[in-house]
Amino acid sequence: MLRRALLATPLATPALAQILPGARPMRWVVPFPPGGAADAIARNWAEAITTTTGQAIVIDNRGGANGLLGIQAVTQAPADGTTLGIFNISFFTALPLMMTQPPYDPARDLEPISQLVTSTVVCCVTAERARARGWSDFRALLEDARHRPVTKGSAGNAGPAHLLIASIARRAQARIEHVAYRGGAPALTDLLAGNIDMVFDFMPALMPHIASGRLVALAVGSAARSPLMPQVPGLSEFADLGLAGLDLQSWNALTAPRSTPPETQRAIADAVLHAAAAPGLEARLNAAGLLLATTPGPTETRALIAADAPRWREMVEASGARIE
Repeated sequence: MLRRALLATPLATPALAQILPGARPMRWVVPFPPGGAADAIARNWAEAITTTTGQAIVIDNRGGANGLLGIQAVTQAPADGTTLGIFNISFFTALPLMMTQPPYDPARDLEPISQLVTSTVVCCVTAERARARGWSDFRALLEDARHRPVTKGSAGNAGPAHLLIASIARRAQARIEHVAYRGGAPALTDLLAGNIDMVFDFMPALMPHIASGRLVALAVGSAARSPLMPQVPGLSEFADLGLAGLDLQSWNALTAPRSTPPETQRAIADAVLHAAAAPGLEARLNAAGLLLATTPGPTETRALIAADAPRWREMVEASGARIE
């Protein structure tokens, strides 16, 4: 779908303020602490929607429990459009597969309304650690990890970065020990403090430190190089280490509680399409390591989830990751 064509779609339903009860501010739940990728997505899109529609939006960070606290905040909210979640595709596909008794059913409990961005993760180490360990590139890091453990932090158990690094470790026969945090920001803090060896996480919080030279980017999680970081190798360049076929293409959706009225979902989706043309939004997202991407509405967003589900199922099976 051409984004240009989507942006030309006229608003077919009343403005958000006309359908939300009492014209209250919307609450957008981010299932991670401030400072991470999901937080950057929420704040940039909220600014764009407020600018283009006048609708006030409050960001509610609910980090912890692998994102389940944020999911719970949305599933238990009134289905009137006033509470929405910024949820990664893994929440609709991978996360329930890793639990014996998942506390939610994505198909039953969530109404994905519109895609917002696509992104991938990047492997970063401090420049100091790279010099000390001789990690001139990602290949050198993996070779070293075959002989001694390397600690890796991520935004939490069973997240996209955890699934990817578990698959990489298994395929490359590397000794990579996963350290789960309550979000990307605390993992980055420990990386910069020298308490862990590397992070594999989404780009927003990492890019300023890469630009300053404090962090070194060794690989991105997609098969091909990212257009936002073309100097960094993609995983297909390490096929000889067993990484052929790995391709983490992640995206986030604006999501409502189940039974949210179709006309409310439609109005929210149209507001997203309208806001996508807001001045500066795409540039701000790109600067944070995110690519702007939208779907026309809930039907197309559900179809996108269905198309992605087999790839995430395969990654869960390959990683062996579980949440107990």
